[in-house]
Amino acid sequence: MKDKIFVVVKVVFFLFCLFLIFYGQQTVGKFELFLQLIGLTGLLFLLWNYNRKFV
Repeated sequence: MKDKIFVVVKVVFFLFCLFLIFYGQQTVGKFELFLQLIGLTGLLFLLWNYNRKFV
């Protein structure tokens, strides 16, 4: 049960990061660039979290 909850949280976090990237891409400004960077950092965190099991 605990694993299923983590999967749901990771999927929601992934979708939120994608939203930040897409929203920041549609507009121009420093704040939107910051939102894109936060989204990319979140995706890199998810990738790191997935790959640390295999190291």
